[in-house]
Amino acid sequence: MERKKRRFKRTIKPEQFKEDVKKQMNIDNFKVCEDQFEKETRIAISKCSPLSLRIKTLPRELQANIFIITMQNYWKEMTLKTPLRPIWYDSLSYMENQKRKAIFENVHFMHLECNTLEHLKSWIPGCQCDFCLNDTTVKNKQEIYNRIYDTGSEFVCQEFQERTHCYDLMPNFWNVYMMLYMGTPLGTVSKMKVFDPLKNQFGDEFSKINECPIESPIYFSEEIVSQYH
Repeated sequence: MERKKRRFKRTIKPEQFKEDVKKQMNIDNFKVCEDQFEKETRIAISKCSPLSLRIKTLPRELQANIFIITMQNYWKEMTLKTPLRPIWYDSLSYMENQKRKAIFENVHFMHLECNTLEHLKSWIPGCQCDFCLNDTTVKNKQEIYNRIYDTGSEFVCQEFQERTHCYDLMPNFWNVYMMLYMGTPLGTVSKMKVFDPLKNQFGDEFSKINECPIESPIYFSEEIVSQYH
């Protein structure tokens, strides 16, 4: 018998997520320390209850059986009521989904839902968030793209830094196009793309990347072939 595949939603609505987190983190839901006097008072009252006094008159073995059955029912009920998912899981899933947008969808880190409010955002070249894709306030977008392209730098671009308001001498991780990592053995270098300010500006040139390699093969120059053959 085949099990049905369960599909989970990858995205959480920001409004729903905020409300759920507020309810979960409400201080009234947590009891930091229990009052020892209150605990002892509750135990004393339960010992003097009519039910407890009647149980004490029963034989020892019968009392033990009642205790075992009562504890089994208690833990059975508590197990069903207690969620197996920890309280921080929703927050972790939300943040992982936000980072996925920055890494795989080329959404600028400052334009993630958890970082900047919608009305405080400004257009960033290459950003694939809904705000930047639908922005109409910047009229000279193509000129900005051309100036970024003309710099020819894989790491630092002044035009892009100004749009992201990053004026550090060495831009932080999320405001560079490429990062270099020194590997082993010594001398090997690997690159990792962080944010592409020219995203979708040269889509026609690379449109065959996602197509079938048999029906639409990708050809390399003779220089590349001779270098890696």
